[in-house]
Parts: sequence; C-alpha cells; structure tokens
Amino acid sequence: MDYPSSKIKDCIMDNKILLTGSSGFIGKSLTINLLNNKYQVFVILNNSKKNKALAKSLKKNYKNYKPIFINNVKELKKKLSKLKVNSIINLASKYLRSHNFKDMIDLINSNILFTTSVLEACPKKKLKKYINISSVMIHKNSENYLPLNLYAATKKGFLDILKFYEVSFKNTKFYNLFLHDIYGENDKRKKIIHTILENHRQKKSVKISSNKLELNLLNVKDVNQAIKVFLTKKIKPGNYIIKSSKFTNMVRLIKKINAKIDNKIKLKVLNKKIEKKIQKKIASLPHWKQNFKIENDLIEYLYDNN
Repeated sequence: MDYPSSKIKDCIMDNKILLTGSSGFIGKSLTINLLNNKYQVFVILNNSKKNKALAKSLKKNYKNYKPIFINNVKELKKKLSKLKVNSIINLASKYLRSHNFKDMIDLINSNILFTTSVLEACPKKKLKKYINISSVMIHKNSENYLPLNLYAATKKGFLDILKFYEVSFKNTKFYNLFLHDIYGENDKRKKIIHTILENHRQKKSVKISSNKLELNLLNVKDVNQAIKVFLTKKIKPGNYIIKSSKFTNMVRLIKKINAKIDNKIKLKVLNKKIEKKIQKKIASLPHWKQNFKIENDLIEYLYDNN
C-alpha cells in the first residue's frame, strides 16, 4: 500500500524521541529497546568520559542514536531550541534513600531544575506526548501525599510543576507512570536483587529486615514494554501504574529458590518492624501485562553469577 508523503513524514516524526536519564539503569535498557525498534533516540548527556565512551559505543551500532552533550543546564536552550521530537520520556532521576546538605542540592538540580529546564527549552509545537516516570515512594504507605524521603518529595514537586505545563502545552498529552521496585540484567544499583546476587557470589549472608518483608518487583523489560504502550497506543492523559500481580515475600522467595539450587543463598533474617502497606489507588495501564517473574529471573541470574 502506498502512503501519501504527508503520512510518511508523520510516521518519521512519530519515531523521534527525546530521552532523559538514558545513562541510568532503566534508561540504558530503554535506549537499546527503542533503538532496536527503529526509533530515533535523542539523549541528553553531560560531558563525562563515561558518557562519551557509552555514546561512542552506541553510535557504532546504531545510526538512529543521537547524543546531545551539555556542560550545564544553561546550554539546554541552545541545544534543544531547534530539536523537533514527537515525544519526551523523562527518566532523569537522582535517587538517594537519605541525604545530607550537598545531596539536597543535587537532588533538586537533577529531579526538578534539569527536568523543568528540558520542558522550557524544547519546542512545544510538535510535541505530542510527555511521559514522566515517577515513583510510588511519594505516598509511603498512605493514600495521601506522604513522601518516604527527599527524593520522593522532589518527584512530587516535579509532578506539581508538570500541572503548569499541561495547561501551557496545548498539543501535548501528559502521562505519569508510577513504578515500584525494578530489577534486571546489569543492574548495579545497591538494591535488594543486586545485594542478593553480590552476596551470593561472595558467599556472604543476605540480610532481610523481616520475615514479613514484601516487595513488588518488576523486570525492567516489562517497564520498557509499558513505556512503548504510551508511544504506540491511544491512552487517555493522566496517572498510571504498572506492578507485579502480587507482592513477593523476600524470605519465602529465597527459601523457595534455595530448594531448587545446589549453591544455596545464605540467609539472615532480622526482626525489624515492617509498616503495614497502604497502596495509593492509581489506574492500571491498559494494553500492558507482566511477562517476567522474579523467581524465574533470580534463578537464571544466580546460575549466570556462578
């Protein structure tokens, strides 16, 4: 079937994405996924040696990878003023469970100043979708706003800022996707799955705070698919959540896995108090389903780890 030239142009434009936070764990995974699906992916990177090496490697394999290097936030206006993209995906985020004074400045700069500056700098005429990735931490076992830490407070602060842009960007649909705990291959963050794998490799005990500790764990590949739902389906603007079909009791998970493997995970259960979980009611993302299960994935990672 032949398409009119205008339709072809629209299809090309629909494939242009600006991705922030591409050097983070989820960002790296999503970048590769989008590139393999033929999207033109523009990413904003600071001029570090690590980022330059990453960009050089990706550019060798993907002609559709478009890095934009900046030295500071002030350069965004010049670098992005003529950039015509169909969608922005915001994964830019600095996470700290607790903070000191210097951390406070970094958290606000990364999670509020930078993300707001990108919106100010980008031309809004052609921008059809803005997809913001947020965290359930802003609710800390409460139906109402109750941030777990300053990181969560900055994520909520940016949600409030987005309300302003929802009004001023007339042609743009705004989406917020809320996530629980994410894991996956090459995750070096000091979170529970990485800790289990690293301690198992070093033959150290894995300390679990309580035998009642339950987490909602999703594979990063499932997150990638959720973000692509926003890009490819007609979704009503608003707030959505993706999560595992059930919370996973971490002690029972490790015992279940130990029953299936020879090189057991050493487990030490502490007796810390666990708060009762109260979940904020957020609409589930339509057209999305979970494809990966933590038990199967963790067994695979453990075998690869040996």
